[in-house]
Amino acid sequence: MGAWGVAILSDDIAEDISLRYKDLLGDNYSSEEASKVVIDEFDSELDEEEITTFWLSFALIQWKLGRLQDEVKVKALQVIDSGDDLIRWDEDPKLKQKRETVLLKLKEQLNSTQPEAKKVRKRFISETFLEAGDAISYRLLSESYIILKVIGILEEWNGDRYPLFEICDWQGTVIPSNEKISQLPLKEWTWENGEKELTKLAIFPAGKRDDPIKRIELVAEDVKTILDMEAPYMTSTWREFDDQLKQFYYFK
Repeated sequence: MGAWGVAILSDDIAEDISLRYKDLLGDNYSSEEASKVVIDEFDSELDEEEITTFWLSFALIQWKLGRLQDEVKVKALQVIDSGDDLIRWDEDPKLKQKRETVLLKLKEQLNSTQPEAKKVRKRFISETFLEAGDAISYRLLSESYIILKVIGILEEWNGDRYPLFEICDWQGTVIPSNEKISQLPLKEWTWENGEKELTKLAIFPAGKRDDPIKRIELVAEDVKTILDMEAPYMTSTWREFDDQLKQFYYFK
């Protein structure tokens, strides 16, 4: 089960639906066109258990956006009245009871007047000019620099692309040579309890305005990296990066 709670949208499928539907609306599809595309795509991919989640989630997503289509509403109400969605909660009677309450609330909501249709903006997709083996300098608030090396580029299914870095144990005002950069040791992440470990850090923009371009510079290519692309790794937005450098790496 891809659910992490009894709420209608506390499910992996719901997240996928929301992202796809909003992307289509952001690309100027009409409500009807976007709805048809989503239904056609998901209906062919989901099994009998998952399809109940699909109709319930899609109905609530559309209602919240003021775009609930009659077909989607009817399907969701049929799922609620049939009790089919409750089957997957049989192993936990308490959760099943909570889910039943959620479904009754959803039925009431879908039968109520939906809000006015909301405009959906085109989603920001993270992109990067960096490549594996690149090294960049990052200018700290103190005006000194640190060096980050690109282990590789993470590519998400939704189109986002952003670098996975290892952070060098170096801080200065004069950027070292390519040879020196390749030989730099790595800076350890220090936890609140004082324990240290080598970590990788995936950094991505929080939005269109979260652009670090004025503070980073490509300083070397084809440098050697130590760590690999495998999970786990830490994540940060560029907006949060200065705070993380100070708190966990003791860069100032």
